Amino acid sequence: MTDTYKYIDFWNAKYAAGHTPWDLGQVSRPVQRLVERHFPPAGRVVIPGAGRGYEAIYLAQRGYQVTAIDYADEAVRHLREEARRSGLSVDVQQRDMFEIPPDQRGAYDVLLEQTCFCAINPRDWPKYEWMAGQLLKHGGRLLGVFMEVPFDKGPPFNCPPDAVRAMFPAQRWRLDGHAPVDPPESGRPGPEYYLRYTRL
Repeated sequence: MTDTYKYIDFWNAKYAAGHTPWDLGQVSRPVQRLVERHFPPAGRVVIPGAGRGYEAIYLAQRGYQVTAIDYADEAVRHLREEARRSGLSVDVQQRDMFEIPPDQRGAYDVLLEQTCFCAINPRDWPKYEWMAGQLLKHGGRLLGVFMEVPFDKGPPFNCPPDAVRAMFPAQRWRLDGHAPVDPPESGRPGPEYYLRYTRL
């Protein structure tokens, strides 16, 4: 059994048990502020590890072309149904986010990060940086909310700012901003912070 299928079983079990503490049931206020302040007025947005896809619906309602990627059955089912019910066009892809179809390479203006990076074992963080670089156009932007947690075993995994920033080398990424989330979002196990990058 590959790691991918182990992960699928893990996340499907979480949804089946109703143990989804990362799921706020709505778009978080930090993400709303990120969109309002730093998103381009239009464009293609990709959301890896989109979960039930509140952010995907929120962005589609605002006219963005949205691709949401997840491989948990319940998450994908919920998002597809919500998009259908809302009459919105959202490209929901049920797949391993690290396996990128050729037509997706360099296709996006923005990658939105929200509770995906912290769900990845730190040994695989370089894969995330590679994935982001593959999906974004040159000049595309990685806009994210990252989280620190007061424990070592995840998920969620602790994402200290220095360790996360070390994953995005200056040869490929320009750091445009790093700031704490203030006021903090309730329901999170630790402090959050914004990171904004441009793909070079």
